[in-house]
Amino acid sequence: MVDPVSISEAAKALGLSPSRVRVLAVRGQLPGAKLGDRWFVERAAVERRRRNGAFEGRRFSSRNAWATLSLASGEEVDWIDPGIRSRLKRALALEGLAKLGPRLAQRANELSFRAHPGEISYLLEDQALALSGISAAGDLGFGLVSGREADGYVSAAELDAFATRHALVPAGIEGNVRLRVVPAEAGSFLAGRRVAPRAAVALDLAEEFDPRSAQAGGRALRELDDAGARR
Repeated sequence: MVDPVSISEAAKALGLSPSRVRVLAVRGQLPGAKLGDRWFVERAAVERRRRNGAFEGRRFSSRNAWATLSLASGEEVDWIDPGIRSRLKRALALEGLAKLGPRLAQRANELSFRAHPGEISYLLEDQALALSGISAAGDLGFGLVSGREADGYVSAAELDAFATRHALVPAGIEGNVRLRVVPAEAGSFLAGRRVAPRAAVALDLAEEFDPRSAQAGGRALRELDDAGARR
């Protein structure tokens, strides 16, 4: 693990109890690993979670977060109340995607898994998965090439069957599969999608600690904001 910090140190930085941080690590929601008889987590992941928690305004519901990302991607959003749609458009115009990013955190819950390397190609073709992050970068022309990992959105209703189908094992920092689990209230939105909305992919990349991914994501967010201003 790169630059590990103890559970107690991470808890202090995040303003959480050590037991809560340990649960996040065990579930793969905070990249970590057990070294000996103690749990440690990645310092960079702690800093990202701390930074994303420092923002003004309430987090959007999962449904509204997906509506916002769809609108920013130039997609039709006829499945949400017109009044709410108008407010989301106004928020995009006033703040932009990058600033709104932390408020869209409830779009999904990140989990880390490990799959056999030979399974990755089959996993990426599974219709229950909407590609995102590095796995979608090539499809959307973001100038990045995926390695031997997978990243994408899956509905909470599909998670267990998906994990069983591909023999996924919960993992921390050693995981090669990142599943972004969409809550039931918005999970049906993923049906039939090969790739997540462009704005979601851009935001996921922008939140990465890998510099190339973050730069590509940030550039895509700015382009989407510019396109939105012209619409």
